Amino acid sequence: MKNRSRVIIMTAVLLIGDGVVATCTETLAGRGSESGVDRFYGFMANIPPSLTPPTGFLGVITFDGAGNVTGTETIVSPDLSPGATTVSVQTSPFTGTYTLNGDGTGILSLNFGGDTPTQVAFVTTDGGAGLMFVQTGSRNFLLMGTARKQ
Repeated sequence: MKNRSRVIIMTAVLLIGDGVVATCTETLAGRGSESGVDRFYGFMANIPPSLTPPTGFLGVITFDGAGNVTGTETIVSPDLSPGATTVSVQTSPFTGTYTLNGDGTGILSLNFGGDTPTQVAFVTTDGGAGLMFVQTGSRNFLLMGTARKQ
């Protein structure tokens, strides 16, 4: 009877341990890195209204875990055409690369249809559930925003 109890307890421990290992492996497989970038983020960014024209960006970015990103964004800005009554809306895919440092900071290099890559600095927040980012080069305007894990 004593041996049977031990076998049951050991089996339960092994099954629970197996579940924990499987969950940890699955979580890391879905990570852009073990340092805290999860695979899919929804983002929102803007060019401040003090600049002409103010522009808003909304989209999804995917970190593949091997230093590459892909995404799609919707860009909304005032239509500057004479007599325009609606905003201008464009959808654009993008690709790029990223590096992530052990402290949760990183750099994105994004390509938008053949343009010069845009450099963006980012930092992970809330244990990897969020990102804050700001454009750091390649263009002469201020672009900043946030992203949340999907």
